[in-house]
Amino acid sequence: MLAGAAFVLSVAAYWYLIVSHTGSWSHTDEWVYRAAGALTRRHPASLYDVRLSAPGQQQLPFTYPPFAASIFAILSPFSFGAWQLALVMLDMALLPIIGYLCLRHGDMSGSRRVASALALASVALWLEPVYMTMFFGQINLILLALVVADLALPDSNRFKGVGIGIAAGIKLTPLIFVPYLFASRRMRAAGVALLSFATTIVMGFVTLPAASTAYWGGRFITPGDGPGRLVDQSLNGTFQRLLHGHGFLLPMSIIAAMVVTGCVGLSVATIASRRNMELLGLVMCGVTGLLLSPISWSHHWVWVIPGLALMLCGGRATAGRRALGTAVLLGLFIMWPTPRTSNGITRWLPGGWLRLVPHDGRKEYSWHGADLVFGNYYVLTGLFAIALCAAWLSTIRTPGPISPADPSVESSKFLELR
Repeated sequence: MLAGAAFVLSVAAYWYLIVSHTGSWSHTDEWVYRAAGALTRRHPASLYDVRLSAPGQQQLPFTYPPFAASIFAILSPFSFGAWQLALVMLDMALLPIIGYLCLRHGDMSGSRRVASALALASVALWLEPVYMTMFFGQINLILLALVVADLALPDSNRFKGVGIGIAAGIKLTPLIFVPYLFASRRMRAAGVALLSFATTIVMGFVTLPAASTAYWGGRFITPGDGPGRLVDQSLNGTFQRLLHGHGFLLPMSIIAAMVVTGCVGLSVATIASRRNMELLGLVMCGVTGLLLSPISWSHHWVWVIPGLALMLCGGRATAGRRALGTAVLLGLFIMWPTPRTSNGITRWLPGGWLRLVPHDGRKEYSWHGADLVFGNYYVLTGLFAIALCAAWLSTIRTPGPISPADPSVESSKFLELR
């Protein structure tokens, strides 16, 4: 009851502060989605040659696969206002669903699981990645829901992998879960994911042959605008800022660092999965993908939601550590709406620790000292999380399911998501 009331109040506060002030949820990315869909219907061959933007906003290229453009084309006849309202309502509905899917194999009864998912959703609405996802009209929560729902299926389910394949067909970043499935010995699910992804490519060539040829012919490796900006919280973004933006082709030493990060991150995720800690494996794989992606905007870090769900799972023996982990995650990723008035119009813009450092697309190259820490702390948090989990898993010698009789690893049983 209290958790449900908290979620309702959180949604009401967001609706009052943000949705009722139209300037506070610009949905510039969603405008690009709809414009790309309309362009796909009229001039599909020019999909990746034209820059799009909402009135008065920066023009942006469409960087998603043709399969995504086909979906947007189907929805493009609807008004932009309908797009905005539908996406906000869908995001709000997905938050408790994502939480529930992450907690479904936790150490709590069905009613407690529902309550915990609602409580998690009420807080998640004010996390910086979630807030910015909804601010820009991004689809990160939809992709997260597809991946989490897919991994929640039993390994024996013949459709396991379809959700990951479709998510990757919409945006390439979920492909990180294919090697994760292979490494964790779920060969059929990995094969289904690859087949589903390949199907989206074929569908793209059938419906948009010219655009598909352009995209898969090389456009998919073209970086988006501003990889060195503050809000690009990937390893590449961090290195771009350290190297003052000298090119997208990174030195071999940096590429080697990314390869090491990828190998270690996927290894940690795989070991966790093999030890029946699927939620931990999912989080580690998602974080690894964020670090390795050429660009990971801060709103891509919605994987903090499964991270918080991970903190809710476990027995009493780990309650203190889980409370500390929850406090750290909230402290790092929470944001607060900041009112700003211009020309008599009040806009509630995002505030948070990440935006305390100087940033405008150029100031990032002049950071020193503490600015380098605060300006890259999403990346540093991800690296620290992988290292911490690697160290923790190395202390657990049992390769199979762990007995809850051992209080030092009592939470392991409850992190299973299969």
